[in-house]
Amino acid sequence: MKKNGFGTGFMYVLLIFLAVGLGFLIFFNFRANQRQQEDIEQVLEEASATATPEPSVTPEPTAVPTRTADTLTLAFAGDLVGQAGLATDAEKTAEDGTVAYDFTEELYGVRGAVETADLAACTLVSTLTASGDYDSYRMPASMAAGLHEAGIDLVNAASDHIMDRGLEGLVETVNALNGAELGVVGAYTSENRSFPMAEVNGVKVAFLSYTYGTAGTASPPVSIADNSWCLDLLTTDYMTDKKTVDYEMIDTDIATVKEAGADIVVCFVYWWDNTQYYTEPRDNQIEVADHLLASGVDILIGGGVKVPQPIETKVVERADGTKANCVVCYSLSNLMSCFNDANTNISAVASVQISKDTDSGDIWISGVNTRPLFMLDTDDYEGYDSPGYKYRLVDARLEASYFQQGGSILNQAAYDAMLADVESINAILGQQYDTEAGGVTLEYPY
Repeated sequence: MKKNGFGTGFMYVLLIFLAVGLGFLIFFNFRANQRQQEDIEQVLEEASATATPEPSVTPEPTAVPTRTADTLTLAFAGDLVGQAGLATDAEKTAEDGTVAYDFTEELYGVRGAVETADLAACTLVSTLTASGDYDSYRMPASMAAGLHEAGIDLVNAASDHIMDRGLEGLVETVNALNGAELGVVGAYTSENRSFPMAEVNGVKVAFLSYTYGTAGTASPPVSIADNSWCLDLLTTDYMTDKKTVDYEMIDTDIATVKEAGADIVVCFVYWWDNTQYYTEPRDNQIEVADHLLASGVDILIGGGVKVPQPIETKVVERADGTKANCVVCYSLSNLMSCFNDANTNISAVASVQISKDTDSGDIWISGVNTRPLFMLDTDDYEGYDSPGYKYRLVDARLEASYFQQGGSILNQAAYDAMLADVESINAILGQQYDTEAGGVTLEYPY
């Protein structure tokens, strides 16, 4: 009995001990959880008390590096072909019988296309004289003043007709242009042959010009052997085949203007007579253009074709390993003329944008756009009520808006013809270059 009693008592004691231990365990675990919860609540309360306040001022954004550039625009018009009809239309007789020639109205159409440019240029296919019988390729000297009034700054005088009246005619032409405060490239009045260079917005632009020869198909070539300094010729055999391009001289000229500090080199080329009336460049044009760009020309402006030819933009890698955006305008057609063949009375002003990084000094061609011009000949349109003139150069875009508002000098037939010609020249030059299409932006770095 004692043995059994002892066992039962021990079991009771053990159960009581376990119950008390379990109670303590539950109590302490509860206290620990309670303290943990209190700690969490305290942390949250402290975090809430120290939360980031609303900003009292707008924070400054972090600057992102960007290219800051000054931009200048060079505008190039086509060929002003001196013909008798233009002089006749510009003739004004005063009450005392004095005859003068005022080209202001004839040339008015180009002003809007070049007035925002920093420098504007065109090619003159004529001589300018103070007196004489004005006919094909001989115009009154007052044409120079008309060009200046229209916003032209520089005239390329190197064409196949600049020597039609010999050295005397060339000198008189250059003097007339200079007298109207116009720069001249391609022809010279003394043996001090030099190339014009303009500095605009910190960019130095040099100008070169070459003509394939000294006469058109209507007359024999004129030798400049005794005055080789007066005109820049593209070929060495200009008296015969006119095929041997003087690349050695041209490359030397390019190197000369580069050494003189030119950042951009512009070159005018008056193409061969076998290129006339072709709306695509011939093989000889492409060969010359490719060589000039590779040698350092940045902008090439062609002339003498009488109709438009395409514009090309390309990145050219040169012999020294440098690259450059380059522009070739194979032909911008006739700025003014009396021609009436297909595509001869529509032209364009090509504007080339050049940018300079104000920090690094990098310079590149950044854009090209065109603006079409229409040469109106009122005799071409039946029923045209001419208000005292036969020829007028009009800005196609502006004149279209004037017509729609009822204030144009065009009648319906002329208006329709102008729109058709605009479509034609855009198809030839490249629709993407038209200002209404936004023009073409060139990438940099290349």
